[in-house]
Amino acid sequence: MRTRHVSTVIRRSPAEVYELASDPATLPSWASGLATAEVDVEDTADGPTLVVDSPMGRVRVRFLPRNDFGVLDHEVTLPDGTTVYNPLRVLPHPHGAEVVMTVRQLNEDDDEFEQDAATVAADLDRLGSLLEGDRPSTVRASSRSTVQAEVREATAADATSLGGLLHDFNSEFDCPSPSAAEAADRFRRLLDRDDVLAVVARLTHGDEAGTDIGFAFLTFRPTPLWDGPLAQLEELYVHKDFRSGGVGTAIIELALADTSRRGCEEILINVDSDDVDARRFYTRHGFSDVDPDSGSGMRCYLRQM
Repeated sequence: MRTRHVSTVIRRSPAEVYELASDPATLPSWASGLATAEVDVEDTADGPTLVVDSPMGRVRVRFLPRNDFGVLDHEVTLPDGTTVYNPLRVLPHPHGAEVVMTVRQLNEDDDEFEQDAATVAADLDRLGSLLEGDRPSTVRASSRSTVQAEVREATAADATSLGGLLHDFNSEFDCPSPSAAEAADRFRRLLDRDDVLAVVARLTHGDEAGTDIGFAFLTFRPTPLWDGPLAQLEELYVHKDFRSGGVGTAIIELALADTSRRGCEEILINVDSDDVDARRFYTRHGFSDVDPDSGSGMRCYLRQM
C-alpha cells in the first residue's frame, strides 16, 4: 500500500482554516472528492454523521469531535459498506496554516491512486481560495514534480491554440480530424457565440510556461424542461504528458461552475464504453450512465447524416 501526504499552505490562521473546513455546510464548495451536493446531518449514537452524495455514490462520513489540535480525521463509509479512514490535519505554518491530507492506495490500480491524490490537491487549493479570496489557480501534479497551470475561460484569441489541441486529441486516438488550421477557424467563429463555452489550461511555470495543455468545449441549447439551457460537454482533453496531475479536474470544475451560473440543470457527455479511464474520470466528478429517476442504464444512439 502506497501513502502520499498532499498539502497546501493557506495564508490564514490555523483557527480560521479549521473553522471553515470543519463546517459540514462548506464541504460541497471545496471537497469535490467527498461532497457534490448539500450535506445531511444525522444524529447517531456515535455522534453526528454526515450523509452526502459523492463521486463514489451516497456515503456516510463521521469526523472526529471538534478539538483544539486541528485534527479533521474522518471515516467514510462507502455504498458497499467499506469504511475508509482519512487523516486530515490543519497545522501551524510560518505563513499561516498548512493543511495536510494522507492519501492511501486501497487497491492495485496505480492510475486511480494518482487521480485520488490529484483530486485531493485540487480540493485543498479550492479550500485555500475560499479563505484567501481569488488567489491564482494552480494545479498540483500528484507525482514528484509540480505542474502549475492557469485554467480560464477561452476567447476567440485562443482559437489557434484550441485548434491545435483538438487536432492533437483526435490524432492521439486515431479519430478523423480537421486540420489544426481548419479547427482554429471554426473555434474563431464559435467562440463569439453566447451558446458555447471553452475552457483552457495554460502552463504558468517552467521551460514551457505559456503553453496550453488542455481544454474543454461545451455547447448550450434550449430545453422545454426548465428555464435555463441544457449543456453538452463536447470535448475535454489534456495533453498526455500532463495527465493524472489534476489538470482535467480543474478544467471540468471551471466548466461546471460556469454551466451552473447559466442556470443549467443537466450536462451531458458521450463516452465510449471501452474508454475506462474517461468513464472513471467522469464518474468521479458526479456524472453517471444510470438514469437518476428510473435507475436504468442509459445509451447514446448516433446516426451519421
